[in-house]
Amino acid sequence: MPIPRTWSEELISEWLQLMEYMTEVGVPVGVGAGGGRKEADVVGVKLSLTSENKKTLQVCHVEVGELGGNQESNVYSLLEKFSSTRTQAIRSRFTKRIGEVDDIQYRKLYVDIWATERKVARLMDDEKIIREQIGVWTLKKLFQEVFRSIRDYVPDYKSKSGEATLPDAYWMLKPLESLRDWELLNTDVLGA
Repeated sequence: MPIPRTWSEELISEWLQLMEYMTEVGVPVGVGAGGGRKEADVVGVKLSLTSENKKTLQVCHVEVGELGGNQESNVYSLLEKFSSTRTQAIRSRFTKRIGEVDDIQYRKLYVDIWATERKVARLMDDEKIIREQIGVWTLKKLFQEVFRSIRDYVPDYKSKSGEATLPDAYWMLKPLESLRDWELLNTDVLGA
């Protein structure tokens, strides 16, 4: 598995893992016009069984970056990042590993690390983005969800003290948990 290229990819990967997804970064999704490899930033998958023993593959495909252009070019960029060619490559990659499934639930999310809430709201109101069911978040929204997940974390084991704390292997989440616990970071302002 490739190593995340950025802190934001690592944060998203750990956040998905905390929510019981298996994650992969830099997932190949095709070849570019100049011959370079196209990749999905972070993909999380988990398999669930219904009461009728039907297998559902849940896919959370997250792209992260900064959209800098005008509304039209930003919409085009999002549609390209979550094109049917790319999403089909991801579906195929994971169904080959897991085997046949009865259903695939596919979530598309773009996290713009510098966007204002106004810019994100405009994107979320675009009919093409709505039709393609692409979620767009600010960095603030990502941190709100990360802190909610940390707060709601219930481990499969108990620590010696009996408290639920994150494993040390979460390089990005563990320091955030510590900053919150030591009251060096006020997560109340995030609404988390």
